[in-house]
Amino acid sequence: MPKVHLRPAFVADPPLLKDGKAKVDYIGMNLGGFLLEVRSTGTATYYLRYRDKGGQIRQVKLGTPESITLEEARTRAKTLKSQTVIGFDPKRERDRMKAVPLFRDFVENQYLPYAKTYKRSWEQDQRVIEKRMIRLWGKKRMNEFTTQDLIAFQNALHQGGLKAGSVNRYMALVKYIFNLAERWEVIDKAPTRNTLRLENNARKERFLNENEMVLLLETLKQCASPVVPDIIEFLMLTGARRNEVLGMRWEELDTDKGHWTIPARRNKSKRNKVLPLSQQALDLLNRRSRASDFVFPNPDTGKPLVNIYSSWDRIRNLAGLSDVRIHDLRHSYASLLVNQGELFVISVPRISISTFWKKLALGRCHLTRPAHALLI
Repeated sequence: MPKVHLRPAFVADPPLLKDGKAKVDYIGMNLGGFLLEVRSTGTATYYLRYRDKGGQIRQVKLGTPESITLEEARTRAKTLKSQTVIGFDPKRERDRMKAVPLFRDFVENQYLPYAKTYKRSWEQDQRVIEKRMIRLWGKKRMNEFTTQDLIAFQNALHQGGLKAGSVNRYMALVKYIFNLAERWEVIDKAPTRNTLRLENNARKERFLNENEMVLLLETLKQCASPVVPDIIEFLMLTGARRNEVLGMRWEELDTDKGHWTIPARRNKSKRNKVLPLSQQALDLLNRRSRASDFVFPNPDTGKPLVNIYSSWDRIRNLAGLSDVRIHDLRHSYASLLVNQGELFVISVPRISISTFWKKLALGRCHLTRPAHALLI
């Protein structure tokens, strides 16, 4: 390995290799470890050679004469050499950085397999990632992202016409992906710290009053479906989530004790949840057929209904409640409990849900004691 004074003229026109050698390393005389590797093809590369903490000789690439000047290469070499003195290993660090997966690979090989183990909505995540993120970020390494990248993505979504609520949901997924990457030590720090939610002034919770409850129940009688009216009435009686009710099995019910145990796999909190059932809810269940394992099956397949939006949309419009969502039934259930400060425990042992709401609206229904379930 010849030692030479590395100057721009030498770098621009290095000696031709002799004796069939594949490459020659020219060691710079003014800076130990700084070298120019010249190959038989005529190409050249700057390197820094050093010893790591274990005494092993290693070398790290600094660049080519086409990409950086000699002076820039020498400056990089000086900086890295000073860092090796305190134990920093530039080659190892560069290898580690190269091993960081691309966004696309992290999502496909780590995030989605993990999400599938516990998240019922993982397919929705996959659709959003493929539609909004892969084309933009797929070939970018996870450690190359900055807070500005995420803010730019957020702004592009909003400027593209998405409402603040939708943008916030997409950003929640983005933050979750990067926070997991940090937790799993794929990256040192997630670039999510200063990405703020957009103000969602259009968002408002809708609560049905007693009169609207009565109107909705009356309208359910006009629905031709043998299943959907019961589903909606059961949602009104329990405050349960839509998917919890759609997937309900008979084996989850203890009608003698008046309890419904929602298993952890179908519960958002991932814990078994025991829900007390009112007499009206039990009466509704008793009129359902047990021909299927599911309480509210699709009449054609015997399997759970996937979506009831079309039927619900017709019902709410017919009732003049077009702004009411299915989830608002849950809000209304909770709101009525809170506003009354006690549970609706009525003194009449057998009364229809429609009659109950009418009596409550007219102030003719007496609430007898605090409780933790509706209409016991």
